[in-house]
Amino acid sequence: MKRILWGLLSLLLLSGNGWAESNPVILTVSGKIGVFTNKDKTAYAFRVKDFQALKQHDIVTKTSWTPVSTFSGPLMRDILAKVGATGSKVKFQALNDYAYSIDRREFDKYNVILARSMNKKQLEVKERGPLWIMYPIADMPSAAKGPQLDAKLVWQVDRIVVY
Repeated sequence: MKRILWGLLSLLLLSGNGWAESNPVILTVSGKIGVFTNKDKTAYAFRVKDFQALKQHDIVTKTSWTPVSTFSGPLMRDILAKVGATGSKVKFQALNDYAYSIDRREFDKYNVILARSMNKKQLEVKERGPLWIMYPIADMPSAAKGPQLDAKLVWQVDRIVVY
């Protein structure tokens, strides 16, 4: 029985599906968008390679949970441009179903990124990955910082809805 279970698990891992997929979808964007990877679902699915192909930007800052670190990822405005977003608000949803909506104008006001790495190390789910919304906190005015900003720093992001 153990051999059968290990055999099935090995087959799954080697099949290119499920856990072993080398270019999995890490972000799905839906809602008011004009570019789709699957028109039936009216969504744009970013695979790892698609996401990494976007110009990557660095933010050096500390958060309420981390010391000063370098976060890297594409600008949110570039992600929204890629999918042809037309809505004025963006809802970030995490793997644990935490969600927070942000006015799209903030992405022009601040160079907000969707970080894929921290200190050149890919963010894993257990370390707030796969994606973490990050503001240039060190460059922001004091009035914009605090608990209200902390609520916007959604980690474990895997879905975005534009509305």
